Order: sequence, then structure tokens, then C-alpha cells
Amino acid sequence: MKYGLCLPIRRDCSIEFNIELAVRAESLGFDSVWVSDHVVMPNKAAGSFSTIFYDPFILLAAIASVTDTIKLGTSVIILPYRNPVVVAKMAATLDVLSGGRLIMGVAPGWLKEEFDSLNAEFENRGELTDEYIKAIRELWVNDNPEFSGKYINYSDISFYPKPFENRVPEIWVGGSSKRAMRRALELAAGWQPTWISPEDYSESISELKQNGLEKGINLDSFSFSVRNRVRIEAHDSSVDTHNDPSYMFKGTIENIRSEVNKFAENGAKYVVFDPEAESDSETFSLIETISEEIINKAD
Repeated sequence: MKYGLCLPIRRDCSIEFNIELAVRAESLGFDSVWVSDHVVMPNKAAGSFSTIFYDPFILLAAIASVTDTIKLGTSVIILPYRNPVVVAKMAATLDVLSGGRLIMGVAPGWLKEEFDSLNAEFENRGELTDEYIKAIRELWVNDNPEFSGKYINYSDISFYPKPFENRVPEIWVGGSSKRAMRRALELAAGWQPTWISPEDYSESISELKQNGLEKGINLDSFSFSVRNRVRIEAHDSSVDTHNDPSYMFKGTIENIRSEVNKFAENGAKYVVFDPEAESDSETFSLIETISEEIINKAD
């Protein structure tokens, strides 16, 4: 099992804190650090998320410059409202800068008001996401890239830099819908749902593997991951006093460790923790406890 850490998205944090948190995560044994993506935040979402969302590629580049081994993930790039050629360029540059540490998570997004503010198409965002994944990979892989799609076309161009040592960074798909699962299976190297229980996760993995078998897709190296919020409490309780999502890691550290183990037993290869804490110091304390009580005690 590998373990990742999401940088905070429900309270405003300085960019210096985000970078320091990533450095601390590397020293504590986390395998990866993940940055979320919103260009603007509609006022209707006030209170649910932080008001500050740093550009994910720029923040990860800053983190790359002060770390050595930790993987750098986006969870997730909202792909359909971005130009895929520009995304491919930024991602490849980050991969070169970091020595091949990029994992690029992508998803179609869900905030219509955000799409409207960017003059981007919302209704066909799933179809756009599928096509853009293909267009990005073509740019990364081929020296003479050509692509002819419904939404993006290019030919007779050069595209450099290629990703580090001509490897293809893993693309993971976010979301737990049937379409997201199909997108991950057919177009990506990993799947990362959120707010999902171990039991539902097990059923979804079984479905993915069965669909892969039917389509002749080898999933031996496929990255089955999960991203869930985490909050340590003095006791275990099913009572929702924090407007919690449908599922999250919460309760005593013993309970959280047990839940993490269930995901491992049900096929997860990667657990990404999304910390819920009220302050910088509380966040540091939370990830230190996770390191000591879960990462260092893993089988």
C-alpha cells in the first residue's frame, strides 16, 4: 500500500505553508502529495471550500524544487475547461523539472458556474475529457504528433519537452460514476474516487476488473487508489456533527487504521488522505499521527 497527502482545500492556507507541508510529508514517509484545482470559486460554494486555490502546476513546481522523491499529483485537474495542448505542455515541463514524479489526475468537473465564468462548455464536459486525454497522450508520446477529434485538432507541429526520459506520466481519473470508471479503464492508468466506503469500493473494483477482462485490458499495473477526508476524534461515532461527506476516515486512530486496512483488503493500492484540521499546527499534528500510526505500522 502507498499513501498520499492532499494539501488543504477547506481553509485558506499560505503558499508557504503548502510547500512546508509537502516537505514535511516527504520526511514522514508519504509517497505522494496532491494539489486540487479550481480557477474560480462560485459564491454559492462559500464555506464548503477555501477561497484560495493556487494554480496546481505552479504550486507543484515549487514543491518539486524543495523535495527529492515524493510523487507530485493533481487531484484533480478539471480538464474540459482547459486547452489540452497547454495542459500537456505544463504537465510535461513539471515532469521534467521533478525528474519524472508527476501523476496527473483529471476529471470533468461539476461546478457549472465555474465553467460559465471561463466561457467553457459544461454539458459535454465528459466527452471533452475523454478526447483531451487522448490528445495529451499523443503529444507526450509521438515526435510528430497528430490528432483529429471533434473538439481538438493538430498536425504538422513539434511538441517539446517530452516528459522526463520519454516516460508517459500516469493519468488517473477521478470520480465514482459509471462513466468515470469506464474512462479510467479505457483511457487511463489509475482510478481515484472520493467519499467512498470500503464496501462500495470493493464492488466497484470487482466491476472494473470484470469489464477489463471482457475488453481484454490488462489491469496488473493499474493504480487502484482512493481519496477520502480524514479527521481524528477522541472516540468513534456515526453521528455527523461537521456536515461530513457520505464517507470519510473519522474517529480514533485505531478505527481509521482499521478502515484503511479494509481498503487494502478490498483491492486499493493507494490511499490518499485529505486532512480536516482547523489550523496549520493541527494539520502538522494530524499527518505526523498518520505517519506514526498508519504508514509506519503498515504490513
